[in-house]
Amino acid sequence: MKFAFVSTMDGVPWGGSEELWSQAAVRLKTAGHDIRASVKYWPQLSKKVTALAEVGIQLHIHSSPPPRLSRRILRRFFSRSNPSEHTWLKEFSPDLVVLSQGYNADGFEWAKTCREVGIPYIVVVHCNSEIWWFQHRLEQALTSYLNARRVFCVSHKNLDLLRLQLGEPLPDAEIVWNPCNVSPEGPLPWPKDSAILRLACVGRINPAQKGQDLLLQVLARPEWQERPIELNLFGTGPDEQVLRKTAEMLQVKEVHFHGHVTDVKTIWEQNHLLVLPSRCEGLPIALVEAMQCGRPSVVTDIGGNAELCVDNETGFVAAAPTVPLVAEALQRAWERREDWCRVGLAARARVEKLVPRDPVGVFCEQLKSCAGAKVRISDRS
Repeated sequence: MKFAFVSTMDGVPWGGSEELWSQAAVRLKTAGHDIRASVKYWPQLSKKVTALAEVGIQLHIHSSPPPRLSRRILRRFFSRSNPSEHTWLKEFSPDLVVLSQGYNADGFEWAKTCREVGIPYIVVVHCNSEIWWFQHRLEQALTSYLNARRVFCVSHKNLDLLRLQLGEPLPDAEIVWNPCNVSPEGPLPWPKDSAILRLACVGRINPAQKGQDLLLQVLARPEWQERPIELNLFGTGPDEQVLRKTAEMLQVKEVHFHGHVTDVKTIWEQNHLLVLPSRCEGLPIALVEAMQCGRPSVVTDIGGNAELCVDNETGFVAAAPTVPLVAEALQRAWERREDWCRVGLAARARVEKLVPRDPVGVFCEQLKSCAGAKVRISDRS
């Protein structure tokens, strides 16, 4: 079969939403399928993008690079002529196009191109939010989703929200799981040094989505200033400088920025509790990884967080991303700090029960099924 993978994510060269489609592309390529991929241009390509080219996946760039971009880079990693989306799809004529959307509305133009060329497509929505309604783009959204062979979301809550935003039941929609970066072996040993309790906030440094500012405001409260805790932030993003300044302004002293860490296990060898005060989510890979390693979490009831993290059983759930509610959940966690190891083991058991051991393999089978399915005709074109 022939598959075209299209990443429509904007804002950063690589993110958690890129893992599923890229690993599926490599898996299918290895199995003998004909695979091509289209990615957005960035001045500094992610190494994970160039790795696709190195295994024989032909890459297409879908926004025009500046003239100064060297011809050598284009020749090495992308289709030589860098054709338009229409031309690229017509020439390849895949059995299925996989549109990997960072959020609920960034793949509409690609979906339109697929319909114009007459090539079936599926849509994967990696994140959704109550503030992302379609408004004047509703007809465009309906056309895009209703003509897809399948719609996938990474959490039930995101899917239920998408149905409300469209006013459509989407009966054929499914849930898909992202791969995580830890092996399914047993939980990690509990950190030996527990004199200081280490809280880890793992994710892109982007308060608008990840809510790190809420956590800093909670930890600035007098009761937390007196407690033996340490906050470790893992990840990169455009707002690191302002978060450093905010921590300084609020006089939150034990805050450490560690940047991107490749080996996730090293995070959980040293830290006791994951804290994700997110304002919008799909289902965070960081939450799955922490639970896989046997660590409890404090999360907001956003996206799929509460689908994995059961309040007072495998972690602690704040009802909404506000300072008072995050403070309340974190306080409940503090009061049960002697029980964190047991809660972490319960988290490990839950993630083993719910999350497939090979999410990429499951997704590949779903794609092959969609590629072989009969065309569903919508009254919108």
